[in-house]
Amino acid sequence: MNENNRREWVKNAIIIFLIIMLLLTFFSNTIMNYSLPEVSAKYVEGGTLSEQIRGSGEVKANQTYELKMGETRTIASVEVKAGDVVEKGQVIYKLEDRESDELAAAEKNLRAAKKAYNEALLSAGYDHRADELDIARQEEDLELLKKELPKISGYAAAYKKAKDKVRDIEAEIKDLEKDIKQYDDTLSILAGDDYSSLSAADYAKITQAKKKLEDAEKSKTASEKKIEEYESKISDAGDQSKITAAKRAIEEKELSISQAKESINNEYMKENPDMSVINSLQASITQYELELKYLKEEYNNILADASIDATYKQRLHAEQITLNMNTETYDKAKKDLDDLIASLKQDAKAKADAIQEKIDAANIRLNDAKTEMEEAEGKASMTVEEQETKIRNAENELEKAKISLSNKQKEEAITAGKEALNIQELQAAVDDAQNEIDRLKKDSIGVEITAPVGGKIASLSFSAGEEAAKDAPAASIEMTEKGYTIEITATTEQAKKVRVGDEAEIEYFWGGDASAKLISIDTDKSNPSRSRILTFAVTGDIAPGQTLQIAMGSKGQRYEYIVPNSAVREDNNGKFLLAVRSKSSPLGNRYMAERIDVDVIASDDTSSAVSGGIFNGDFIITISTSPIKPGDQIRLKEN
Repeated sequence: MNENNRREWVKNAIIIFLIIMLLLTFFSNTIMNYSLPEVSAKYVEGGTLSEQIRGSGEVKANQTYELKMGETRTIASVEVKAGDVVEKGQVIYKLEDRESDELAAAEKNLRAAKKAYNEALLSAGYDHRADELDIARQEEDLELLKKELPKISGYAAAYKKAKDKVRDIEAEIKDLEKDIKQYDDTLSILAGDDYSSLSAADYAKITQAKKKLEDAEKSKTASEKKIEEYESKISDAGDQSKITAAKRAIEEKELSISQAKESINNEYMKENPDMSVINSLQASITQYELELKYLKEEYNNILADASIDATYKQRLHAEQITLNMNTETYDKAKKDLDDLIASLKQDAKAKADAIQEKIDAANIRLNDAKTEMEEAEGKASMTVEEQETKIRNAENELEKAKISLSNKQKEEAITAGKEALNIQELQAAVDDAQNEIDRLKKDSIGVEITAPVGGKIASLSFSAGEEAAKDAPAASIEMTEKGYTIEITATTEQAKKVRVGDEAEIEYFWGGDASAKLISIDTDKSNPSRSRILTFAVTGDIAPGQTLQIAMGSKGQRYEYIVPNSAVREDNNGKFLLAVRSKSSPLGNRYMAERIDVDVIASDDTSSAVSGGIFNGDFIITISTSPIKPGDQIRLKEN
């Protein structure tokens, strides 16, 4: 290779190297950007945050009822199983249809006592009780006859007085029935649409209320028609995206003109400018300028249409406010009319009820008076002479009974003393045995054992065919009417933000209606310094053993700096944020991740309130395509 060729080769190599370096310099920014982590960021802003407390727990009954056997019986069948929810009165056990062992033993004792008593009576051969009871009865009858004798002369007057009383009460009831009909008629009129038959004052009130309602309805209808008119005239001319697109088209066209002019200047800077290139670029500029003129005219037209559209939107907004006011006026007028009619109905019903109470009371007095009249009528038919004859006859019969008993007692006096004591004891034994049977029958549980309370069956003590002894536990029921509770664990700071009596939400519950209320806040014995036990009273369609998810929020509070939860990071030095920081370079802006140490004051499901070295306007990284750390170079996600 000669010297000239060698120099030419070196020159070409240097030129190629310089071109490669130039290309790498110009495209280094793009190449590097594609290798950097891409991030999404959000500006820091203030707002209101309500911190949520969540937890789950098992529903527990507040009280358990132990059902016991009232007597010894055999179980025929078991109608429920452990875990079933039963209502009060629902059958738990069915029993064999036979008497209890206790009742059978009591009946056996009664038979033995009666046998002994009867044997004693047979051996004694006499019994004066029937005679004594007959004498006592005759004495009572004679006493009544004597008491009636001085009253007979006054029975006729009492009968007349009773008849007058019945007549007066019947007249009173007829007057009350006339009065109540007036108010019943008023209630019938108020139940219809024609109120003209009411009193003048009530009719005037209803007419005035109906006029206000009609006027309010007309105003409301007029506003609704205007709103329909304005909505029909509103188009999408005010769509900001169309305005933005038109403006962007103008900017792009202006950029094309600027780039073409720059290209012409660069061509003129060359040692031998290519006029064909310059002319072509000049023609493009002329074409771009003409297109730019049309784009600006179209942009101005869009702005004009947007202005008209905004005017109709303003009118629509104003008319919607007017409609709301007219609707409130209409609703109030309708409520006033309904309340007036309801008040008139209530007044008429109250007066009718008051009269009906008087009628009911009068009917009770009438029945009593009729009974009194019937009794007086029967007594008024007896004369004094007839009553005296009845008294003499009764005295004779009583004397005969006493003589007969005296003679019998004299004949049996020798043996009566000893045997009487024995018979009395045997009679007492019979009475005691009978009383025990009566008590057992009264307390008998029948052929079914039912739930005395509603709740969940916690346990069953017997199976079909088993004999259940008296007072033995039969079943354990977790009582529904005593309510249920559920416990969750919260931090000490969370517990400070809620109060006993606060309502809580039961999440992910689709089995009906249920509600929860905080009833106590207690120290968590397993972690007393950092945890608290929150106890809630729960009601609704729930059952013991069911697991529920509880959520409750503290009162919303205003915070100066709020960021998404995804922006909060943590390492051994504590919690921090990564902010986007811009750095200028010869090849354009570079973006770096900068650490900002913060403390989390409060948080909910999506956001956290923070404090520290943060300011409004900081651009905080929320998501990145790959892990990043403070000082790393990043690229922003294109919106």
